Amino acid sequence: MKTADIIRRAGRNLRQAKARTILTSLAIGVGAFTIALAMAAGNGGRSYLDSIVSGAGDMRTIQVSAKQEAAANDDKPKKLNDETPVSTGTYKELTPKDRSKIAAVAGVEKVLPVFGVDMYSVAANGGDQYQGVMQVQYDNTAIDLTAGTLGKNNEILPGQVVLPHKYVESFGFKNAEAAIRKKITASFAAPDSSTFTREFTIVAVDKQPTSPLAFYQDQFRIANKDGEEIAKAQRPADASESYFALMVTAKEGADVNQVKQDILAAGSYEAQTFAEMRSSIMDMVNIVQYGLMGFGALAILASIFGIINTQYISVLERTQQIGLMKALGMPKGGIGKLFRYEAAWIGFLGGAIGVGLAYLVTLLNPVITKALNLEAGTQLLQLDWLSSVILIAGLMIVAVLSGWFPSRKAAKLDPIEALRTE
Repeated sequence: MKTADIIRRAGRNLRQAKARTILTSLAIGVGAFTIALAMAAGNGGRSYLDSIVSGAGDMRTIQVSAKQEAAANDDKPKKLNDETPVSTGTYKELTPKDRSKIAAVAGVEKVLPVFGVDMYSVAANGGDQYQGVMQVQYDNTAIDLTAGTLGKNNEILPGQVVLPHKYVESFGFKNAEAAIRKKITASFAAPDSSTFTREFTIVAVDKQPTSPLAFYQDQFRIANKDGEEIAKAQRPADASESYFALMVTAKEGADVNQVKQDILAAGSYEAQTFAEMRSSIMDMVNIVQYGLMGFGALAILASIFGIINTQYISVLERTQQIGLMKALGMPKGGIGKLFRYEAAWIGFLGGAIGVGLAYLVTLLNPVITKALNLEAGTQLLQLDWLSSVILIAGLMIVAVLSGWFPSRKAAKLDPIEALRTE
């Protein structure tokens, strides 16, 4: 009997035992559905987070800080008395010398210091004073805008500011567009407890994110040069210049990881690339995905015993039929193939059912997007059809292996004894 004939025969045998075939396939389908849905959630989650993370920083950016000295600790309890000094701890900062040293590293395009700017208050058009937070824009991170534009590569120029959307109404502007090219005055704390002011022109208004996962804070964003000047004005006159950290941008085409290693070799520094930060976030998505796939694998493991049981029962019920086929000349290999192909059909049906149900769930993407208050068009469930085909093929192989022993039992039946069976 040809292979195609055996496959068709296997399909007919399964149709004759519809209930048993469907139940066994559904057992596999539960596992296939869980795995397929986990893959879809992983694909969609990585894609969504990638879009958010990519907008939060440049992948060529390396954040460098001074290597902090760990406090000595012998893990023994310490007695406390009146003479025991209070340990406040210190944070070691970087210096202009460190900045020059890092700037000289091969592959480094620019080095920008990270300054803390302490804004006291902010007002527009001589109106009421409001509290607020000012952030220095250190890199070319993309900013979602509801009005206005920025310079080349999302650059904020000196004297410019990006207004947080929630201040539009408070400052008395009719809408975001009406705020463009208007002035705001920010007050900053001086070292002598007084304040000094700086005036900025509004060039853009940021957009309120619809996603609760977005990396966003309501902050006035200014150019790095302005931030440096303000930070110097807030520093006591006798204080030496120092930086909390340095934002290093690698040259286009340079190996960011190699640049990072060269920076670490240049001095006592700690460094982390934005790509590593992104990777750590993606790892969390992968852990969740693999956890769900593990539950699916457990369901498939349980279904293996169902396939073995189904095939053994099928052999017992069709003993006379097997004896007749052998008596008519079908070889042992053909009998074994028949039962293995039946198992493969069960694996295919279970996989197809699981993947099909997972696809139907992906149609709920608009509902999920709306429920989570995400941007329209966000696809949190993305089914990869190539992976789905591989999944179904894998389940067919698992089913064939599960049906191996029952198929061997059928192939070894003695035709005379099989024909005598009632």
